[in-house]
Amino acid sequence: MCELFGVNANKDVDVNFTWRGFIRKSEYNPDGWGIGWYSHLAGSRNLSVIKQPIPAYRSRIALAVPTLRIKGQIVISHVRLATSEIGYLNTHPFVRRIWSVGQYDEWIFAHNGVLDGVEELPKRFKPLGTTDSEAAFCYIMENLEGIGTIRELFIKLQSILDELSDYGTLNVLMSNGRYLFAYTHYPGKGMWLLRRHPPHRGHARLLDEDFEVSVGDMKAQDEYAYLVATRRLTDEKWEKMEKNKLYIFRDGALLLKVGRKIEPMLRKDEIEVLRAVLNGESPEIDNTVKRLVDLKLLKITRGGVAVNDYRRAIIKLIVEG
Repeated sequence: MCELFGVNANKDVDVNFTWRGFIRKSEYNPDGWGIGWYSHLAGSRNLSVIKQPIPAYRSRIALAVPTLRIKGQIVISHVRLATSEIGYLNTHPFVRRIWSVGQYDEWIFAHNGVLDGVEELPKRFKPLGTTDSEAAFCYIMENLEGIGTIRELFIKLQSILDELSDYGTLNVLMSNGRYLFAYTHYPGKGMWLLRRHPPHRGHARLLDEDFEVSVGDMKAQDEYAYLVATRRLTDEKWEKMEKNKLYIFRDGALLLKVGRKIEPMLRKDEIEVLRAVLNGESPEIDNTVKRLVDLKLLKITRGGVAVNDYRRAIIKLIVEG
């Protein structure tokens, strides 16, 4: 039974504390491990992946991840219990590059579950390995390639994952470098999420060992983050995810859930501020506006408050549904 762990934040985050808890899961999932993250250099998103088909707890590299100072706004990691051949090509996460919403993106994908018969689905994107997971990923990629808008992208992705859920069980974490996507259809297991928004107070203790840290010491005061995992990793207030809904995160916020409809997940006062700014108004700079600036949806200009140009499409989705 594989395990997944992902992070989305509004700035580069240090995953060392939670990685320590996640790596303990490899004792029961000894057939490979991997971690992928997007870093931002010179205005571009760069995807890096490290993975090995060996137990993480025996890997010098996995144990050295805290010393590597891996940081990113989006991080996806996986430890594997094999249902097919053990080897590098079958080790998660998987990567593909496609054209969608007007640009090329490198997508990353990790899966927990078993999907029977999906190997026959992909026609153009051929798996390099022999896993049902990579076959499902290839099928997703060939169906998302060429999509023109983020609305289409989100709706199509949720629809494909629903289709794949008919083949078995799946917990999925995936990203195009801009959004973190999470989806669960896994009776008896599912996925969990944890919101870490300021003010950062109290302590967090790893569930599998007696190790505790101050959340305030880990987080900057303007740092917003969400953690998603197949098992709760700390004693904090994790929330069970709803099945068959696509959770969409960006810059440390849960923006949307997509199921039968598109559900905006920001607070009502935040949505009203976004609607006002989208209509050309410039509201007073208060705590709500500051939160939206921290989440990179809005920006402060000489003339007041304006929409972040690169977030206009997602803001319209949040406001209009």
